[in-house]
Amino acid sequence: MIIDVHTHAMSYPDHLSDEFVHQADIARGYHINLSVDFDTYMKDMEGVDKCIVFGMKAYHTGFDVPNSWIAAFAARAPEKLIPFMSLDATDPDFMDDFEYSWKDLKLRGVKMAPMYANFDPTDPHLDELYRRTSKLGLPILFHTGTTFCQFAPLKYTRPALWDDIAIRYPDQIMILAHLGHPFENEAIVTARKHPNVYLDLSALYYRPWQLFNSLMLAQEYGVMNKILFGTDYPFTNAEDTILGLNGLNHMVEGTNLPRISQVLLEEIIYRDSLPLLNLS
Repeated sequence: MIIDVHTHAMSYPDHLSDEFVHQADIARGYHINLSVDFDTYMKDMEGVDKCIVFGMKAYHTGFDVPNSWIAAFAARAPEKLIPFMSLDATDPDFMDDFEYSWKDLKLRGVKMAPMYANFDPTDPHLDELYRRTSKLGLPILFHTGTTFCQFAPLKYTRPALWDDIAIRYPDQIMILAHLGHPFENEAIVTARKHPNVYLDLSALYYRPWQLFNSLMLAQEYGVMNKILFGTDYPFTNAEDTILGLNGLNHMVEGTNLPRISQVLLEEIIYRDSLPLLNLS
């Protein structure tokens, strides 16, 4: 079974600002189509058994995907798609948005991007959300790690911030996305400490040397079992991600450098993440 815990759905220009798209093009060096068509999405996900799908709300950097839009997107393939709401904690009504998305739209988890939205994830004004999601058993997937986006502050993306949240809310199931790159060491030691903190490795295979070292560190710390498969679609896809993971050890052939266990790599690719995230 392959579970992709990190896929986006959105439409440009309805949900994204021109400035964000422009900066994404600069980062890649070419234009990337960030509009997600349902039929194309399903075709690209043919090799994946289940997908978590979400939009993004981060008004500071030009994201505004309505949770109702995500609910309708996922309702077209309910056997495969697991919809998450997205919340921007700078919105005075974000808790109303949460209640509506949970009770009425029946969304099954939360996606938050503190760096993109420009808020501190440890701020006490989020305590009511964490109390609610912990009690309900709803997982939260947080963007951690850097971005190309000029106006997204790095101080709200360091994975060590979530150590504080996990201490205060030990029952809260959390995924720290992108292994917190390039602060993977913080993400790994945070996940090691806390039973309900997981990591995903989405959008990292195209930096193979960095990913090799990150997974080697995770292997040495004994937390490869806390790493979940994800792509960051449409920025990447499952096929290329799997090829990239399976090719990591090729870089060190003919050297005395250590290897990442192929068994552990395959466990990441085929891990059934749903029971871990209370989504079975």
